[in-house]
Amino acid sequence: SHPELLDWLARDFMDEGWTLKRFHRQLLNSTAYRQVSAHRPELDAVDVDNRLLGRMNVRRLEAETVRDSILQISGKLATKLFGKPIPVSPDEVGQFVVAVDTRDSAGRPSGTVEALGEDEFRRSIYVQVRRSMPLSVIEPFDLPRMAPNCERRPVSTAAPQALLMLNNPFMVQQAGLIGDRVRATSSDLPTQATLTWRLIYGRTPNADEITSAVEFLTPPPDAPPEIAAANLNLLCQTLLCSNGFLYVE
Repeated sequence: SHPELLDWLARDFMDEGWTLKRFHRQLLNSTAYRQVSAHRPELDAVDVDNRLLGRMNVRRLEAETVRDSILQISGKLATKLFGKPIPVSPDEVGQFVVAVDTRDSAGRPSGTVEALGEDEFRRSIYVQVRRSMPLSVIEPFDLPRMAPNCERRPVSTAAPQALLMLNNPFMVQQAGLIGDRVRATSSDLPTQATLTWRLIYGRTPNADEITSAVEFLTPPPDAPPEIAAANLNLLCQTLLCSNGFLYVE
């Protein structure tokens, strides 16, 4: 939609010595790159489809970023740099997970896997990419398909994405860890709700959101302590499933 701008950028890139670092800095510091996605009536009146890029288009997190963000929020993300790729293996139900498979005396996979310790939670860029074994926890989020190549990854919204976020053991585990992190900070329900919003959404909840969250977190009278813990874990998982977490505005 802006051919003159592309021509100017190409000429400027050549005139400045083909310096990629300078070119990237120029783009990242531009007003156009730093736009928000909020609609403005005056822009919608002339360009409702945003063809002229008067605002940022809402975009979903990439597959690898979804996993890494969840690990960061739960406090489990391993920030170790470099090293060998992290292996992916099928578990006992056929899901491809970050783990090492075990084999019987004949060298056949036994259907059980061994955990990798801290390496299990390293950034997704270090996870082994195999055409026959895409990591199950991020595959539905348009993970690049490497058969034979992937020139551009698609962006889709499909039922398997929601089903994974609701049922995958990784999601249940990480939601529980986020709940543990919140509980370790405070036992006050409004404070727990506020911290959960800040961790997952990066913002403070409004009054209505706090009221709804506290109502959800409040256990029935005489309920055992594990009910309150389960409520917080469910709240964490629910927020992880929401567009507020999965989409960048």
